[in-house]
Amino acid sequence: MYQTIPVYSKLISESLLSLYPVFVKNINLPLDLQLWTRLITYVLISLFFINYSWVSSNIFTLESIGLSLINILHIYSSYEGFMNLDSGVSFSIFNIYPLLILLFSGVAWKTEYFYSIIGLIFFILSNFLYSNKKNEFGNFAFGFGMMVLSAVTEALIYFIVKNIKTENNWNHLFIAYFLGSVLMSLYVFSDYLIEYFSPDSVDIPDSVDIPDTKTDTKIDTKTDTKTETKPDSKFKPEQKVNLDNLGTIGLALMINGIIGAIGYVLRFYSTYRLEPGIYAILSYFGIIMAYVYGIVFNGETLDWAKVVGTFFIILSNYMVI
Repeated sequence: MYQTIPVYSKLISESLLSLYPVFVKNINLPLDLQLWTRLITYVLISLFFINYSWVSSNIFTLESIGLSLINILHIYSSYEGFMNLDSGVSFSIFNIYPLLILLFSGVAWKTEYFYSIIGLIFFILSNFLYSNKKNEFGNFAFGFGMMVLSAVTEALIYFIVKNIKTENNWNHLFIAYFLGSVLMSLYVFSDYLIEYFSPDSVDIPDSVDIPDTKTDTKIDTKTDTKTETKPDSKFKPEQKVNLDNLGTIGLALMINGIIGAIGYVLRFYSTYRLEPGIYAILSYFGIIMAYVYGIVFNGETLDWAKVVGTFFIILSNYMVI
């Protein structure tokens, strides 16, 4: 069996990360908080495992900054695609990235590569023949473009990670997500916390009575008239981040820690150790798992095209390992 540990790392990572389309569409959080919970969770978990001396000397290199920026674009585009398309459609489009890896790496084409492509085609066919939800054209066009961008950036991430030399793959994860976590934390702080405490955003409903416990008196010396004004109230009956959101944020942090951080460090582990042809073919295992999750969590149905696609992908995976 070819490189047993990296192979199983890749298969496990695809099994975990294939949950993301279901997670993004079903968790009740706005997009900015979904992005922030993912970025901050990965960084915080990585802090326990990274090599600090390596990170400090490599985090501001051109490659590391490039990886961070491309990763931010990748996460945003994939989440937008997941939100605007059916889970199966979005994940099938996303999985053109293994083909891009094969093309960009210049490997000689083998029979198993064609089998995986045939499998992908049948899964795409299943989406368009049996999808229960019809997207509006605008949403579909935007979602399609976002998923293509997500696939291109995923392929670029593969080559950058492979070129950054470190045996500790938590280092890869940290530098990929550090810049994004800082930027999103600043954004969330300014958009939620500063606005939360800003007196200008006070909106007191008519039914709320605030006791007149203190007034400021001003005297106009020219007219000898008195005016009384109340100071700005800090009372905020409407909160942008409410208790329900806080519970959902906690759930998002936990899910990102389990399926995300572990899934991605295993993906980077296999990225660094597998040849492009092996890595690309094993990536298609994620399509099968995405449909399994779709059946379990979203009530999707099994059809003949998915069965045929599954057969060809399993066949191609078997041939490379």
